[in-house]
Amino acid sequence: MIRWSVVMMVVCGLVPPACAADWTYNMAFTQWAGSNDADRYYTNTPEAAEERAAAIAAGGYGAVILSGYHFRLNWLSRDDDVREIVRMIVDACHRHGLKVIEHIDLTIGYYDSYPIAWEHPDWLMVHAGDMLTRHRIFCFNNPEFQRFYLDYVERWQRETGLDAWQMDEISWLNRGYCGCRWCRAKWEAEKGRPYPAVEVPSFFDVGMADPDYREWMQFRGKSIEDFYRIVGDALRAINPDVKLFDYTTALQSSPGSWGRTAPYEVQVSSVDTIGTELNQVPFQSYPYVAGLLAQRRALGEFAETPAWAKFDITGPSAYFCWAFGRTLGHSIWWSLAPDNENPRPQDLLEWPWQMDDATARVAADVGLLLPGSTRDLSSDGDYFDAEFQGWMQALLLEPFAARPIIEAELTQTGALDGYRLIVLPNTTAISAEQKATLMAWVEAGGHLLLTYEAGTLDHDGSPSADPLLTEAGVTLLDEPVEASALPAQWPDAPIRSVRAEEGTRVVESIPGADAPLLTVRPVGEGEVWYFAARAGKLALEPSQLPGQYARGGSYTPPLFPGATEALQTITAEALGEQPHFAVEGVEQQGLLAWIYRAERDGRPARAIHLLNCTGRELEAGDTIAFDADSPPPTPPLPELTLRLPGDVAEAIFATPEREGARLLAVTAGEGASEVTVPAEAFDTYGVIWTYE
Repeated sequence: MIRWSVVMMVVCGLVPPACAADWTYNMAFTQWAGSNDADRYYTNTPEAAEERAAAIAAGGYGAVILSGYHFRLNWLSRDDDVREIVRMIVDACHRHGLKVIEHIDLTIGYYDSYPIAWEHPDWLMVHAGDMLTRHRIFCFNNPEFQRFYLDYVERWQRETGLDAWQMDEISWLNRGYCGCRWCRAKWEAEKGRPYPAVEVPSFFDVGMADPDYREWMQFRGKSIEDFYRIVGDALRAINPDVKLFDYTTALQSSPGSWGRTAPYEVQVSSVDTIGTELNQVPFQSYPYVAGLLAQRRALGEFAETPAWAKFDITGPSAYFCWAFGRTLGHSIWWSLAPDNENPRPQDLLEWPWQMDDATARVAADVGLLLPGSTRDLSSDGDYFDAEFQGWMQALLLEPFAARPIIEAELTQTGALDGYRLIVLPNTTAISAEQKATLMAWVEAGGHLLLTYEAGTLDHDGSPSADPLLTEAGVTLLDEPVEASALPAQWPDAPIRSVRAEEGTRVVESIPGADAPLLTVRPVGEGEVWYFAARAGKLALEPSQLPGQYARGGSYTPPLFPGATEALQTITAEALGEQPHFAVEGVEQQGLLAWIYRAERDGRPARAIHLLNCTGRELEAGDTIAFDADSPPPTPPLPELTLRLPGDVAEAIFATPEREGARLLAVTAGEGASEVTVPAEAFDTYGVIWTYE
């Protein structure tokens, strides 16, 4: 029945959301100065600093980030002057309610800093294989360098009153570093045995498949975490409220995240925010960037740590970038002048229909397990990373209500409640405890989808004595599926040959091979599904952001055009008749929809963010030039019908593009409700608040 007709509701007296006391949530910070290479002397008077701080505060921002003189070792001769200028900037910002973030690099030196390296050659990182140094970067496991670093930042903290620090290049030069005596001493003190045989060439050739190599990578990651803790403790001894900002450009799902840094799930425990500073305008690469931010948002929820992203924001792109951040639950580092008029930053940053990022949680029907245990078994990105990303993108593009599940969440009480389907995209390494948790969830009514070789190994990479895959009622066979038996147009994806056991239903067979491709087996109140192919890579759209700070490139589509739809179809099959979120009415790909459980005006609610990316029209090889003067096209959308599990008594729609808000039509159903969004209700972005 129709509970509400579509009526307009002009809302008066609105106020911004009452967000958490932690200022790093729902945060908007912008540049104080220019690039990393800039100086800070154009605000070298109290009057200039006051004028700049007032303009930024009037723009609705809550914080500024100070770049300039970034590679600080080059400018130590000017440090007294720079520190004095920063104290003046901090004072001006604090008078206007702005927090101040210092953005520095104190581990890499060149130009004027070479004398420091010549004076302290043992501070330099050395390659573990041949004990040679090839770069001007200092090792943070060296206690003398640690003391130098701490002396510097402690003095700055005492004399400037900074609120936060983003410290770049707390990282290794590459995966071959470091073999210095201090790294070796730290290893031996922690492990009680000699350093690994890193000088043997095969040590690096084998990579993550070698348990010793994996342990060494994890030691390097822990060293990064330890250094952040040392620095954080020292700064908080001066100011207990100071924040540490972290950034990395590697996906958490990628084994490459061990190369220079450490995966986010390692670093998150020693910092106060997680983010990346190397995204450009996200429109042309929205599937990839959405998948990247989905990983970070999930980890932030698990670790109760805010997430942020930096976009190269200009006037025409500002609205889309802000909306992208709101949809994915990220704060934004704005590289936008505070006097921009179209739109005015304050009109977006103070928009009253935003959710509180600190308390909102993604309300997902479908979970994709994101385990470091599987990621770390192979250096090959196709083994898990491409598989996970391809599945994640396919689900976001449907759009399903999907969320990565952080591995540590598996054993948290109640963490799987609410999921209707959990996908393990070639998640090979599953412990006995994790298996027990997943199967208890299945027996209570959940649906589990295993792909390729999921659940066949223990965490150390050895074959499992009690593999999860057996719960799907299939047995892996040694004989491969012969390529000659497949249709000519069959995509190049690895397929396992399996035998369906008694009680397992073959839903679909491999064409021409008479072998199961998709199966299902009932277990308790739930179901275990199995998909025999490793097809995520075929659906993966890689990043369209070509190179560090690059401004253009050519479009690379997914490897197989039909793979995205195939993964979406399999997901719909595995969900079955369970009520789940869906959007009907839009034909073209590109409507992103994210649902959060949140609170508004003291009432529990769901916030549904809708972002229109349907205007992207790219074919293979098309030039992508990130033209600052070209906002993304937003074709008008038809009437949309949103299906939501559970009851909805009231639905309110708002968009920054229209004044006020409107009530939406709600239709009750069996275990689900439908909410209707009128045609052309918004151009780029809108949010629906629903109440039970």
